[in-house]
Amino acid sequence: MKDYELLDAVGGIEAEYVNAADRPAAKKSTRRVLRWVAVAACLCLAVGIAVPRLTDVFRNKGGSDPLIHEGPDSLVQEISNLEFNGAYYEATDIPEALERYGLPTVITEDMAGEHLAYLQSDGGAGYRESAVETDIELMQYAPAPCRSVYIIRDGSKYFAALFCNVIHLDSNASTGMETLYGFYGIESADDIISITEVDWNRDKAVGYAITGSHEIAEFYDISKALADYGNDDFQAIVFDGIPEDQQPETHTKFADDLRVIRIETKNGLRFYIDVHPTYGWIFGNGTLSYYQINEQMSDWLSQNLK
Repeated sequence: MKDYELLDAVGGIEAEYVNAADRPAAKKSTRRVLRWVAVAACLCLAVGIAVPRLTDVFRNKGGSDPLIHEGPDSLVQEISNLEFNGAYYEATDIPEALERYGLPTVITEDMAGEHLAYLQSDGGAGYRESAVETDIELMQYAPAPCRSVYIIRDGSKYFAALFCNVIHLDSNASTGMETLYGFYGIESADDIISITEVDWNRDKAVGYAITGSHEIAEFYDISKALADYGNDDFQAIVFDGIPEDQQPETHTKFADDLRVIRIETKNGLRFYIDVHPTYGWIFGNGTLSYYQINEQMSDWLSQNLK
């Protein structure tokens, strides 16, 4: 897979970046910025699902236009960030997106739990907390209260706000895997019911579901102990020693080495991590961090990913 093909497949990336991916980078720093854009574009809702902008979702209350237009043509590629409690979220009521993350395909009033905040438009495509009461409310997801999913109420309409990523001030910040687990309410291996390899689009299982308590506990304990790296450090370790003319091929090989693992919690929530076993790295979707695979994790992957 070429760099520009990968960016185009991800979706939600400006055309200039897709075109730029087909040109050799003049400087190493430019290439790193491009790769950071590619990573940031696929943080939350899995590849292939377009998310309606919050400005489309929360518009025209009681007017002639529907809140969500029906049909695939309405699923715009632009997305909106909601910043809350140290993380970014994306809002949707698209059944495929909800199901992919272990939620019911329709968000209803009974799923709305404790009130957390009122929201208002930030004047652009995003939303922020409001100091005064508004008609847009953020609430806990009652079936599984945690930081990975919230409910947004707009009048009588309800949507899911799905965890996208923790907020990092720069591309070299890193966060441990334990933080990712915490967002999904995982405090021990007992909070995980299955680990399954899925295809690149997160649509289908390509391996059997690992449900044994011993195997799950091993993965949980090993993954929490993995050293975490920010994007800049990761790039330096993996790519800086490679001659410039070999860089595009190496990046392509790294992308093609991708294997995706789905983790399902006892509350039915799902999230995904990217594994590059040949290169010895894991990318934590949601943490914007890379984790270097050690001998114990390598053995686990060899024994359990078929």
